[in-house]
Amino acid sequence: MKLSTRLVLLILGCLLPILTAQIYSQINLYRERHEQLGSLVLRQAELANADLASIIDGVHQLGTLAGQFPSVRASGEHCTERLTGLRQSLVQYRFLALFSPIDGSLVCASDGTPAGFSGTRLSWVADLLNTSDLAVGQLVSDSTQKSRFLPIAVHIPGVGAGDQPRVLVAALNTDWLEKHLETAKVDRAPAMSHAALIIADRDGNIVGRVPDPADWAGRTVPEWLRPLINRENQGVESVVDPDGHTIIAAHVPNAVPPTGLTVINALVLPDLTADIDQATYQDLLVIGGAAVIALILAWVAGRRFIYQPTEALLQAARKWREGDLSARASLTDAGSEFAALAQSFNAMAAGLQAREMERRMQSSFLESQVAERTRELSESNNRLQVEIAGREKTEAALHQAQKLQAVGQLAGGIAHDFNNMLATVLGNLELMERRVSQAGDDWATADTDRLLRLIERATGAVTRGGQLTSRLLAFSRRQRLAARPTDINALLQELITLATSTLGRRVQVMPELADDLWPAMVDPSQVEAAILNLCLNARDAMPEGGRLSIHTMNLMIEPGSSRHASDNELSPGGYVQVCISDTGFGMSADVKARAFDPFFTTKGPSAGSGLGLSQVYGMARQSGGSVVIESTPNEGTRVTLSLPRAMTGEGADTPPAEERSELPVRTMQNELILVVDDDHAVRQVTVEMARDLGCEVAQASGGEQALALVDKLSPPPKLILLDYAMPGMNGLQLARALRERGVKAPIALVTGYAELSEADIAAGQLAGLLRKPFTIRELQGLLTQLRTVADTAASCLEPGLADR
Repeated sequence: MKLSTRLVLLILGCLLPILTAQIYSQINLYRERHEQLGSLVLRQAELANADLASIIDGVHQLGTLAGQFPSVRASGEHCTERLTGLRQSLVQYRFLALFSPIDGSLVCASDGTPAGFSGTRLSWVADLLNTSDLAVGQLVSDSTQKSRFLPIAVHIPGVGAGDQPRVLVAALNTDWLEKHLETAKVDRAPAMSHAALIIADRDGNIVGRVPDPADWAGRTVPEWLRPLINRENQGVESVVDPDGHTIIAAHVPNAVPPTGLTVINALVLPDLTADIDQATYQDLLVIGGAAVIALILAWVAGRRFIYQPTEALLQAARKWREGDLSARASLTDAGSEFAALAQSFNAMAAGLQAREMERRMQSSFLESQVAERTRELSESNNRLQVEIAGREKTEAALHQAQKLQAVGQLAGGIAHDFNNMLATVLGNLELMERRVSQAGDDWATADTDRLLRLIERATGAVTRGGQLTSRLLAFSRRQRLAARPTDINALLQELITLATSTLGRRVQVMPELADDLWPAMVDPSQVEAAILNLCLNARDAMPEGGRLSIHTMNLMIEPGSSRHASDNELSPGGYVQVCISDTGFGMSADVKARAFDPFFTTKGPSAGSGLGLSQVYGMARQSGGSVVIESTPNEGTRVTLSLPRAMTGEGADTPPAEERSELPVRTMQNELILVVDDDHAVRQVTVEMARDLGCEVAQASGGEQALALVDKLSPPPKLILLDYAMPGMNGLQLARALRERGVKAPIALVTGYAELSEADIAAGQLAGLLRKPFTIRELQGLLTQLRTVADTAASCLEPGLADR
């Protein structure tokens, strides 16, 4: 490309940004003028909407004021006179009417009410009676007076127990509204003189229009403007009318308060933008002429002051590129910038050799710096790999904990629903047992015995189902634990003695119990069941026999210690460890990763439920400890159970043994109890059990129904049984609501959900707790206990009785 061509391109490149900036400025100016028009239109619509909101708020205040007058609440002629006085002082309202929202009847009305209005059930009135606060209706035409009004309803709540709520309907006169909008028009700029302001109801009927209100009142909004009514947010849009004119329409839809009314402010665009388009066209012509003149002048000056000096410098540069460093650039114009540039190039050629030597020295220095930096990066990378390995181990442990937590929540929910079904089945079985036992001579003895055996088998199956849900709750850490200081060594010695025959002669039990073992703060029965599960798993892993070792030891974890960092599940403190190891076939990595998952088992279909290790994990975590599995295939497995140490002074009372009778008798003669349960089957079987025990029973399916029923019962119930997990209001919330209403009867919670703390029971002022599934004997014991509490005027259950 020749230098002259480059010069032309350079000039064009210099002028192009200027031209682009000028054109961009004109386009922005054009756009800003259009946006200003849109802002003016939207501002007018917003002002009109705010004015409507103030009018609607005035109706709300009028309803509040009217509700304070005793004459209005008493209805009758005094109510009519009061409404007439209010209407005459407020000229914007056509009439005021008071309705009953219960049956839709007209209570009273002011003057100006349309003829034939009373006693007629009008559709627009029915739409407004369901409001709980304030509602704007649709435009109504009065054919008798050839006028229109906009009904606005205000809900007036009842004050006293016998006072009924009312709905005040204020009929806003549309003629007054149109005059008000015309006089209240704030923005009177010349650009807004042609704007059309439209107020429409939710059905698109025009309530008012400024200007020309008479020609538009009562008509519907044109189809090309109707989509603006249902917009979610206010804004400005460009639409085209049937004549092809572009309209700027600002809209405040009915979804924006005041709800039910739409404000549209429309302005024809071509009439307003003609002057703007003409001015923009003239500016562009001036910019184009100036650009042509600037291009010619730049070309002449460029040839003289840029092209010729540059060509001389290029000739010298070609010689330097060929290696002739003695060549020099000479210019005739000694005082120009190019002359100074030539002098600099000449000095540069003289210093090239010296700089080449300096470059070589710097290159050698940089190579040594790069080698040193490479060594440092290698060391940093090694440290980073170690940190990544540690982080991956921590993330794997966190992922396992999150997985078990999610499965535990699912298992707890399943156990809760399963307990409800088991409660229904068990209750009906016991009721059948009582009916069969009381059949008398109508049944043969053989038939009775056969039915009792069948019922006994079904009851046993339900009991095993209850044990299964108990294990699920133990895994999900929702089983209540009776924790107390426990001698683990003594528990193990007794367990080993009892389990020797179960483990078999091929298994050699080798206990190594620490003499100075601390007491553990655990539930002994749960720990015993967990250790027995581990021993049975070890036996199954050694079908040909082997050694089963049981070790106990103390463990103290200090804050910041390496042991604490390696086991994130254990907090700093003291722990009692029980290690059970076997010489069986061990576990693979995949089996070990899923060992604590509920229902996961490597045994046959009938050899286990897959809940043993899940129960161990849930008990350990709920007790505040942990369980760790170490296993190598074909070598054996070691399970370490860490239990929290019991500190001095800690303890828990042992719950007393439950006494059972052979057959419950009717001990609650004619005492009224209230049963609340959302599960119909569970509620019905509980009611039947209570009636078999001699009680009169009232029942409810939820909290709101129970509260309403308690207010109606006379005399009030002597005892109350509440289900815990109910939609809306749970059992604890219902118990607190009953106490707040002054109900003093003892309240017991019946639940299949185990995640209840002593604080929850105390907050609900509960006198008892019954776990699903329950027998009729357990229900009888609870009712007897509640009657005792009622007799002694106690407000909460004594310690240890909550686990019945």
